[in-house]
Amino acid sequence: MNGSRTRIALLAAALVVASTPVRAAMESQGDTSWDGKEPPQGIYFHWYEPSFYAGFAPRTQDPSRPHIELSRGNQLRVTVPLGDAELDTYLEDLVARRKVYQELIDAGVIRLSTNSEYERFAKALDEKGVADLVAQKAALGAEAYRERSVEVMSALNGGRVFRIALPFDALLADWHPKLAGALGSNDAKLDLVNALVPGRIELYELDPDVDAALSKAAAAAGGGPSDPAFRAAAEELVRVATDGHYRVEDGRVRAIEFTAIYPAGTIEGYTSYKGERMGDFGVTGVWPLIRRTTGRGMTGMVEYLSPNPGYGFITMLPYQFAGGIAYNAFHNAGVRAQLNSTPFLPSQWRRVPGEREPGKSYQNLWIASRGPTSHGCTRLGSGHMSELAQIIPTSSDALTKLPTYRNEPYCYDVFDIDGDGRGEVMGVQYYLAYRSTADRIPIATYAKNEREPFYRWLYGSNVKLGPIGKTTLTDVPTCRFRMRDASEAETLRDVPLYEAAWTPETIQFYTIRGAAPDSNPGFELNREIRKVGHGHTTDRKKLRLD
Repeated sequence: MNGSRTRIALLAAALVVASTPVRAAMESQGDTSWDGKEPPQGIYFHWYEPSFYAGFAPRTQDPSRPHIELSRGNQLRVTVPLGDAELDTYLEDLVARRKVYQELIDAGVIRLSTNSEYERFAKALDEKGVADLVAQKAALGAEAYRERSVEVMSALNGGRVFRIALPFDALLADWHPKLAGALGSNDAKLDLVNALVPGRIELYELDPDVDAALSKAAAAAGGGPSDPAFRAAAEELVRVATDGHYRVEDGRVRAIEFTAIYPAGTIEGYTSYKGERMGDFGVTGVWPLIRRTTGRGMTGMVEYLSPNPGYGFITMLPYQFAGGIAYNAFHNAGVRAQLNSTPFLPSQWRRVPGEREPGKSYQNLWIASRGPTSHGCTRLGSGHMSELAQIIPTSSDALTKLPTYRNEPYCYDVFDIDGDGRGEVMGVQYYLAYRSTADRIPIATYAKNEREPFYRWLYGSNVKLGPIGKTTLTDVPTCRFRMRDASEAETLRDVPLYEAAWTPETIQFYTIRGAAPDSNPGFELNREIRKVGHGHTTDRKKLRLD
């Protein structure tokens, strides 16, 4: 698939740090061979089969909650502030998914194959006593039950659930001086609103309610940042600008957030910024998801399944029509590394016995390439793509209201992920990047799969390397967003790099009795099994249970 924009590759500047030569980002770092002492961060499989998500991420049916942002460093951040509806149904959704999976297995509609993620999923639910907690919901009461939901969610999604409590006084002290003088244009007003709670308010259009709330806050600003009237107006602006997803309570902006950070592959093209070469992203700005109206598979929905087995019969989420039957979309790894022929795979990764059939070795490996790799789409690990589809709403009507944010390739995502008052550049502990032929055959690595050489390739001389938690980026441009437009807003200096742990990709492969995976009945079952949970009435006929 081709993006709507192609940039011409430019020469990179040669950079030198101390006495050690350091090449610019996206330049060869010399030896790019991969080490196989650790298992690969990906998914082994025999051949293409459908799969279902067997992880523990929460779902929201509210398209205004997820914030999905692609940024420099080639990662996609998904942050969801969770409300009462999400917390009230989280544990029930886990139970419902397990029940449907097991019913399909017991009825012989599907047969599990390839791996044992479902068994691990079921075991984890038993260990956490999820079914017992659901049975106790009424007795526990609403607040206690929600607290238990957060505790279980945190335990099952290590390091990805955050209790946000930002001191409102500090936010007001930073924001109040920005209100001096006239409010200015709509663009200036948007910048003002977004600056109130940076990273949590990320508006790209100014609606009348937000405009009115901003005007009231500005009118009350004369009494100073501690004036009760100003404070009340600012609290109301937070509520209106975030659709109530963030609230000011006891002097703090509060929310329970789920944040996932996925390594991402972007188009195999290059651009430059201030003389530095870097991978391109294709389209930038805000791009809502769109329905797939043309294609070789069943069409009319956002959550498209391609009959091309290379996409793994895993949900694709289109955001741009690219002509004919082509769309640019979020999709799975898109490339399989054949174990007996991919030239750069370490020997330790090549012969691995199947988990469900130990006597049968795996033939293929899905690994996302964190770098220039696609024809126009945004590629995620195959399990991460399934998880993204799990997090967001199930209906196409809701999905078309879901914006995705795409930075200019030089703009970093600076976000206070844990609410400690310190913005950090978003990143992830994933060091795999390779290029493929036009026919999607992986042929060569871009950098070694080790942290230091990979970061030298990814960030060039802009990174000051230290241990995890002690690494910084020197010059950190950030972008502002408008519909289908991203532009540089400011450049920060010496910002810490947040390196999220890579999340294992938890999907369970299966076969369907009496239906090919690329048939209409196969597609219907595949799509329906991914929707089980609150806010969706399960269609048992599509699941072949009625």
